Amino acid sequence: MEIIEEMKGRTKMPYKMICEGLQLPVGSFNRWRYRIRENLILVKRPGPKKVEPFDGSVLDAEIQSLDHGRKRSAGTTELYRRHCFELSRRELGRMVEQVRQDLMADHRRHLRRIEWVTPGVVWAMDGTHYDMDLTSKIYLCNLQDLGSRYKFLPLAGGSPIGERMAEHLSENIDRYGAPLVLKRDNEGILNHDDVNEVLREFFILPLNSPSDYAPYNGAIEESQRELKDCLQEKLAFAMSNPQSHITSYAQNAVNDLNHRIRPCLNGRTSCQVFFEPGMKPTFNRRKRREIYDSIVEKVERILSAMKISGSPAIESAWRIAVESWLKSRGYIKPRTKPKVSPNFPSFLSHK
Repeated sequence: MEIIEEMKGRTKMPYKMICEGLQLPVGSFNRWRYRIRENLILVKRPGPKKVEPFDGSVLDAEIQSLDHGRKRSAGTTELYRRHCFELSRRELGRMVEQVRQDLMADHRRHLRRIEWVTPGVVWAMDGTHYDMDLTSKIYLCNLQDLGSRYKFLPLAGGSPIGERMAEHLSENIDRYGAPLVLKRDNEGILNHDDVNEVLREFFILPLNSPSDYAPYNGAIEESQRELKDCLQEKLAFAMSNPQSHITSYAQNAVNDLNHRIRPCLNGRTSCQVFFEPGMKPTFNRRKRREIYDSIVEKVERILSAMKISGSPAIESAWRIAVESWLKSRGYIKPRTKPKVSPNFPSFLSHK
């Protein structure tokens, strides 16, 4: 209103012309002027007026007691029916959303976080798309050793295929040696038959993320962010047509990141930690078989104690058993006190 009045005083233009220039409906402007003259509320909340007062503390307690999921809170509709004469559906929705976000934030703060202690034991693999411009994007396959944060040269280019992902993984195994465990999410090409065949060939234990739970593979997700940021810095100085040389730019970005001093590595670089002599344990095929048999036995005990079956239960039991074995050997360790997840007793947040 002050801007319009100021423009009116300077230009002497009609209010209608000024409103059209500001793309403001003249009717809204006239309504606001009337409310100002009559000393009324300038902007009213939409919907019917609520005539009954309500006790905010009681409503807060009722909202807290709802069954809050990650995206929705069951019971909100019934709660609105009880309070529809006290507040609008929009107001209640905002209150429920805020409580749900607060509860989820508190839950994440208390989740157990894993410290990856030993290089060479667990690798993580993930894919992401990098937007070159508004019309084109490239695919990046990022492979990283979790104990050292060492990033292997990425696979970069067009649409990925499972055969190429398997070849990329196999090449790095031949060069650096096979890890004991490979963490990955449930993306189709990361679980391609050819990728699984590589895992079987080298007797590598797969460790897939739970469905719809990105923080489980949080370390590689953070690695993806680092790679994209560093790649963007490289491309900012590209002379022409960088997409045809994107692999070289991505490799340069990885090289910079591997030689970055990291506080989590006690002031050392990923390259120093990964290639330090005697740091990486070795697992021959016989030892890998023994570890696999031990984990399978633990999975069976977990499923027997849970008294449930089905793929989700088996996958969860496998994650628990693998993590338990890694912890018992000192390859990983929790950084905070464990807290049971409402979804399953061993949902972990990995950094």
